[in-house]
Amino acid sequence: MRLLPFLAACLLGGVCESASAADKPNVVFILADDLGYGDLKCYAHPHAKTPNLDKLAEQGTRFTQYYSNGATCCPARTALMTGKFCATYKEYPADFGFGKQVTVTELLKKAGYHTGHFGKWHIGQVTKPGTYGIDTISGAEDGIRAAKRAGTSGRDAPIFDEAMKFIEKNKAGPFYVNIWGHISHNPVNPAQALVDRWKSLTVKPVDFPPQMREKFALVEGAKGDISDGMRRYLADVESLDADVGRLLKKLDDLGLSKKTIVVFSSDQGADMTHAAGGGLRFNQMGYNGPHRGGKHTFFEGGQRVPFIVRWPGHVAAKAVNEKSVVSGIDWLPTLCGITGVKIAAADFDGEDVSGVWLGKDRERTKPLFWKTNNVRSEMVVRDGPWKLFEPTKKKGERELFHIPTDPAEKVNVAEKNPAVVAQLKAKIAKWNATLPKEYTKSDDKD
Repeated sequence: MRLLPFLAACLLGGVCESASAADKPNVVFILADDLGYGDLKCYAHPHAKTPNLDKLAEQGTRFTQYYSNGATCCPARTALMTGKFCATYKEYPADFGFGKQVTVTELLKKAGYHTGHFGKWHIGQVTKPGTYGIDTISGAEDGIRAAKRAGTSGRDAPIFDEAMKFIEKNKAGPFYVNIWGHISHNPVNPAQALVDRWKSLTVKPVDFPPQMREKFALVEGAKGDISDGMRRYLADVESLDADVGRLLKKLDDLGLSKKTIVVFSSDQGADMTHAAGGGLRFNQMGYNGPHRGGKHTFFEGGQRVPFIVRWPGHVAAKAVNEKSVVSGIDWLPTLCGITGVKIAAADFDGEDVSGVWLGKDRERTKPLFWKTNNVRSEMVVRDGPWKLFEPTKKKGERELFHIPTDPAEKVNVAEKNPAVVAQLKAKIAKWNATLPKEYTKSDDKD
């Protein structure tokens, strides 16, 4: 496998040297919203039609232990943009932005990249060009434009349209672009022409694991139609896949595919049909695979999401990485490693996993932590094979899971492993001691 000279130096243990702009890869980051771990065909959905994303996985590497870093949208996106856990911010980023914390887009902008962001924001109140080092920002009118489109297009089509215009304008590169869509966030209400393609689908609960069957039972108990809900949900996802296909074709047509890193992921797991204001969302049929929980939780179903990386000639094709634990918190340091941008690793909560992207076998060195921006929040850590839930003082049960053998988090083994519990509790306590003693935020329900 041929590596860029500056990246080869990094992986051999040397210091990354700055590369000329012409040597640096373009980066396209496609982020779905509330898409479950099992919502793509290549992640074993029994019914989904996602040929373009499946092809992307065939042409690159698909990860099965990739983690989001938040129970809702802002915390996950904060980790991606800044390499810092959202709980480290005293002022909630959705309301106040990132303050003086540097972002991946600022770092790449200084390294010669043209930067763009299209679609959902949820990382501050300011969206004017130049914010966080982003040259072009668009997304405030997505809903209006989507409503005016023909009924055969999905709701994220306008976002992809604008992103492709940005790519064409900056094809000389290098460029970095966020394409952060709304699919499959509530409300799921695709055009009827898209839903009609699924009219023959009848859901059989037996085709899904117990966690999904519990969701079906909730909907049916409230007189909802699980087949109709699934048709609408999968039509929404299929429209996203079609837009990904259009984007990949654009890269091919411009001769950019071989020099562009394309990454697809989701900000967190699928909504489990619970509506914050009460009631059920019948069309919210996202599938988190065999995992427990979903959005608004720190269980695997809420945090383990799809992650696909394609970079021809560098990232292995037709590969599935089932061993490496990687995370959104690693996005900034990893891209800095790949592009030769020097950073002080100790200033960030994530780590450079570019070697893992390129097929290197290495263990994670930093634990993953989860906590909401609330001093009374439960705290969770994943370290090695173990995952510990440390409850609040008022309620909850301490839970320890051995994830490799129990990805569904069914068996609490805390009592049988007191030494492991003590070790992980100490790590949580040490981390918690560094966090703010109070938080300023609005009520984030996204």
